[in-house]
Amino acid sequence: MGKQDSILLQKNDSLIQENRLKKESLFSNHSLQPIHTTPIFNASKPSYWQGILLFVIFSVYVLIKVSEPKKIVKIFLSVFSLQEAKQLFREEFKLTKRMSILLGIGFILVVAFLVQITNHYFGLILHDYTPFKQYLFFIATVCIAYLIKFSANHILAFISSSSELGKEYLFNVVVFAQTIGVILFPFVVAMQFTRYPSEWFLYPALIICLGFYVLRLLRGFIISVAEQNIGIIYIFLYLCALEILPLLVLIKFLLINF
Repeated sequence: MGKQDSILLQKNDSLIQENRLKKESLFSNHSLQPIHTTPIFNASKPSYWQGILLFVIFSVYVLIKVSEPKKIVKIFLSVFSLQEAKQLFREEFKLTKRMSILLGIGFILVVAFLVQITNHYFGLILHDYTPFKQYLFFIATVCIAYLIKFSANHILAFISSSSELGKEYLFNVVVFAQTIGVILFPFVVAMQFTRYPSEWFLYPALIICLGFYVLRLLRGFIISVAEQNIGIIYIFLYLCALEILPLLVLIKFLLINF
């Protein structure tokens, strides 16, 4: 065989090899088997607005922790201890304080994140809107909902001539909201940036929200029973008017109109 023939033979072999490589896929003829048959939902789509807002919330919580560490511990304890809650309520009840305002802002931003992720996961409303517009919408929704709750609380307290009960109930609502904002923050960060499925963090966060909501209803019932002049029926109507009914009306309104 001549030199030219060997060169042609080598070229033909290389061409045949290249054609085989092109035909054979890297993902065929292997022992790896797919674990999931359907796509896995993952809300971890980092973008600038999400990272900036989460950093702002984190900075707010760090500022609170550095400036008033003892007060933040008292707020956490008052959620799980009625005695601590009453003591903190007697010491100072001012929603206009810097720490209360910052914790309230953090709660609104965190809960709006959780609602936006939940809405995106289940595909409930606002399908044609971007995630950022949905987030702004839910911020406004949370603010309006709590504004209506506080207004209804003042009106009912004035009608029933139980202003102290109204103030204590409002204090517990604020304390629970501030605490759950801090607790939910790591879950929101994980859902936005983790490489694991978002379900691992979304469902526990929703269970925590439900647990805090039930605990807050129980706290409202306990502080209402402590008042000797208020009957059980009035307590039940009071809680329905402030908690259960507004929540159901809000959910139905959003699902129907958006």
